[in-house]
Amino acid sequence: MAANHSPVYLKETNNSLIWTRSCEKETTEPVEGKVKGELPQWLSGRLTRNGPGKTGFGDTQFNHLFDMSALIHQFNISDGRVTYQSRFIQSDTYKKNLRANRIIVTEFGTGAYPDPCKTLFQRFMTFFTPLTKREMTDNCLVSVCHFGDELYAMTETNVMRRIDPETLETVGEKTTLDDYLVAVNTATAHPHIDPDGTVYNMASSFASKEGPQYCIAKFPPPAMVNGKKKSSLEQASVVTKIPCQNKMFPSYYHSFGITDNYFIFVEQPFLLNLKKFLVSMLLGKSFLSAMEWHGKHKTKFHVVRRDTGEIITTKYASDAFLTFHHTNAYEEDGHLVVDLCAIKSGEVISQFLLKNLSKADYTVSPQDLSVHRRYVLPLRTEGARIDTNLVTLKGTKCTARKLKDGTIFLEGQDISANVIDLPRINYKYNGKPYSFAYGVEVNPLGVQFSRLVKINVRTGETQVWHEEGKLVSEPVFVAAPDATREEEGVVLTILLDRDNPAFVALLVLDPTSWKEVARVEFKAQGKVTQTFHGQFAATGDSVHLF
Repeated sequence: MAANHSPVYLKETNNSLIWTRSCEKETTEPVEGKVKGELPQWLSGRLTRNGPGKTGFGDTQFNHLFDMSALIHQFNISDGRVTYQSRFIQSDTYKKNLRANRIIVTEFGTGAYPDPCKTLFQRFMTFFTPLTKREMTDNCLVSVCHFGDELYAMTETNVMRRIDPETLETVGEKTTLDDYLVAVNTATAHPHIDPDGTVYNMASSFASKEGPQYCIAKFPPPAMVNGKKKSSLEQASVVTKIPCQNKMFPSYYHSFGITDNYFIFVEQPFLLNLKKFLVSMLLGKSFLSAMEWHGKHKTKFHVVRRDTGEIITTKYASDAFLTFHHTNAYEEDGHLVVDLCAIKSGEVISQFLLKNLSKADYTVSPQDLSVHRRYVLPLRTEGARIDTNLVTLKGTKCTARKLKDGTIFLEGQDISANVIDLPRINYKYNGKPYSFAYGVEVNPLGVQFSRLVKINVRTGETQVWHEEGKLVSEPVFVAAPDATREEEGVVLTILLDRDNPAFVALLVLDPTSWKEVARVEFKAQGKVTQTFHGQFAATGDSVHLF
């Protein structure tokens, strides 16, 4: 496995400001694309992707990439033909901003402007609305997930929006998780899905009686109860509650890990200052204004048994790092192996301010970008000697040493020297030993997705795919029917053109050779924007995995 080195990345010479594109015209009716190459005959279904689509309303502009209005993109594949369509989520937030022609709902990095539809007295009374009753943004721009046969757009608040998978129209009213789970204020947009369709997700409660805590929630598959169908949400329950280490500073997190027998939650020192947060809420400031990086603190790993919800008492910690995305985790010979994309500090969040991304020459330090890192957590630590490496797995340089206070201190290993994020795997190997991860290279110039990266996580061997003038998106692995090998299938991604904003293509790669199999090119009705995450739903499948 590769040793730690400085990141390797592609040196680009042109930044066409992809992140600050704003879609002014959706492609609501499906348009058929031109196929180049040959699509696998078995490939049938829809790839639905989510991301930022609109930079502002009227003369007001969003401050942060995570604030832009959510735009859904979809590719439908059937009988060797592919169509493309896009549509804005008709969230309450979107409609309020559109009606007022200004930003009047607070987002992650943008404070709301006064709502012209509210009187001065109404604005004043808003200050006294309890935290648990305050209306959170339903601008769900991060990802999508199927709960049974229902498709939802998700973000990091406690709100989801249901999407019609055929038309991409927004269905019904917003879904608020604390209608099903008590006092949930935030949740991730990166749930995990079991083969039977059970969905697990992480959530936070800031105002519980026990103080701020993290929750692991379970959403069973839809079921018939007394002759009536109960949805996944209607059966929601809390598996366990993890106390926040510092009651006034709950941790920010974006994803979590899962194995056959355990959940892994990484509590990192990118913290929400609750005092600042309450003041920000009163003054209409953004959530970002209350976020703080405490780099002198440790990053902590919490391990929970899936069958009982029991929190393992062993304390695991490492030097401070930030992660947005877990890649995979699995159990091997009495250890938990946890792979994720690690960043050295929370200062990275400022990279996504639109005032930075709107500069053609905006460049960040390669050292501030993410690397694919492995941590190994020994499960049997009783009676261990102080300062002895407890990791006995072969083929890893990861260490775990017991400190005097009983904490198991972890040192990770960077698997590849390449900058990589938005990692995906063959999800049938989720929570199990695996060999391959796929992601995007985040280029320092413009924080752009320049190349597709494939990593052999066992050897560190890395392959890249790149085409001049094009940008890529998160790769999604689609397994072939009845596949018996991990690489048996295809990888799907979206191509954007730096200079032609109406261009979009679906790219199909062979996971083994990491070469192009086919592509389907489209001309959209308006500008095509970059996406964050997505999900493929194969035709005929009743359970849709990631």
